[in-house]
Amino acid sequence: MALSLVDGILPVLALALGAAALLWLGIAGRRLGLRRILVYAVVAAVCTALLYVLAEVIFHWWNASLPRTLYLYSALAILGLQLASGLMAAPGTPLSRRVAGIAAGLGILLGLACTVNLAYNQYPTVGSLLDPPTATDDPIPAPADAGADRPAASENSWSPPSNLPGEGRVYRAEIPAAASGYASHPALIYLPPAYLADPGAVSLPVLVLIHGQPGSPNDWLVSGRIAEMMDGFAARHAGLAPIVVMPDASNDSNPDWPLCLDTKVSDSATYLARDLPAWVRQQLGAGTSGAHQWAIAGYSFGGTCAVQLAANHPDVYPTFLDIAGENQPTDADGQQALLDTYFGGDKAAFAEQNAVDRFRRMSFPDLAGIVVVGREDKVYAPEGRQVYDAARAAGADVQFQELPGGHSWQVWRAGLENNLDWLGRRLGILEP
Repeated sequence: MALSLVDGILPVLALALGAAALLWLGIAGRRLGLRRILVYAVVAAVCTALLYVLAEVIFHWWNASLPRTLYLYSALAILGLQLASGLMAAPGTPLSRRVAGIAAGLGILLGLACTVNLAYNQYPTVGSLLDPPTATDDPIPAPADAGADRPAASENSWSPPSNLPGEGRVYRAEIPAAASGYASHPALIYLPPAYLADPGAVSLPVLVLIHGQPGSPNDWLVSGRIAEMMDGFAARHAGLAPIVVMPDASNDSNPDWPLCLDTKVSDSATYLARDLPAWVRQQLGAGTSGAHQWAIAGYSFGGTCAVQLAANHPDVYPTFLDIAGENQPTDADGQQALLDTYFGGDKAAFAEQNAVDRFRRMSFPDLAGIVVVGREDKVYAPEGRQVYDAARAAGADVQFQELPGGHSWQVWRAGLENNLDWLGRRLGILEP
């Protein structure tokens, strides 16, 4: 189940099968006549154009342009499926050719699915597709003195017991919104081996991870393989790792997603900067030694959120990791629509909270962060550079990193995993 779906033999076989199926259909389809094949080609072109309009003009499915190669593959797949159906429906077609047509159609669908997965790395392994990791609904174990102020756990102060678990565990939990009134789906909570040990490590640091749009906390679990990633870090550091909190950033699937700001839609910033930390400190006894134990990170929409929260609440999140975020929150219907929906049309109210505007007005000498972009990401990479430049000019200790790949999990996962040691030092687990 650990076989890769993004490199190695499986994607090569899937693409080769799809190409072979399309080639066979092209050869066999000659018996349908040139006129019908031309009609199929026109239908494929029209359907692909419709897909483009739906995805990028009307619904803005991914808040970013789809890779152009996907439109080419989609057009070829639509053409191939029409050829397959035409061959099977032709009068006098023998059973063997009908079966071959079905097999060829399935091969084309498999090849198309493979190209989509290669574009986004949504399912990195066979296991993540067929047997994805899940969170437990069991009650979260809490230390007896949760909420007490205690020294922070670090490699220098922590001695693991003999019964240290070999891996952490992911729980599902409701985080109350006492101050914000924010509506939310349950959050996911990763607890590292050191927390689950008996006796467990006390006052572990906290990493808050924000997912993308569309998306949910579960994306970090399945596509980001967060438990595997943090277990690997813990294995190298005596079971120690940050507690990872993955909240719902959709405002309970609100059609107008919150911007990790306090707006007319919801007070999502208050939820993430007040309600969530208060619950974590009280229920988990984590992050109790000060703001230096807290970091905020995210990819795409979540990367934008991470910067917004760090700029508006540096006393809560003095450490941020922006992975392929935008230079400011956006709305699919344009910036004026965003101002109208979230700020009653008040441009100044937006600028008051917008991170880049705050960087231009204020100084942030105690803020540290990393901006990660994909080298092939033509939209988000330039915007990430703008965020980096603005934060650096404001006195923040920031880095800019380019990784191979586009706007996909190839970059998003590596953007976090490559910087775990940096986070460990910032959060006090590792020596500076």
